[in-house]
Amino acid sequence: MSEVPSMLEEAGFKPVEFYYSAVNDLTYVDAEPEDYKRLRGYADLLKLAIKKPTKLNLLRAAAYPLVKLIPSLRMLIVAISQKYREPAPTATERWG
Repeated sequence: MSEVPSMLEEAGFKPVEFYYSAVNDLTYVDAEPEDYKRLRGYADLLKLAIKKPTKLNLLRAAAYPLVKLIPSLRMLIVAISQKYREPAPTATERWG
């Protein structure tokens, strides 16, 4: 997480807010399209793992409580930043 604000600052952005998002922790499962629509929380994830006990679904169901307790284990980092300047070009010497 500490690398994200510094990369954005180098690109000319002013960091506003950063957090780990659990969005993808519920959606990356082995399910039919209509089952994705029903995933609203952990109970739905457990139902899916029981209904379709694939390796991915069982792993997601087992890991989800740990991911909720330790945010840095989540799959996505959300970065909200504001553009304040254009990045300055730097000369790079390449050997051929």
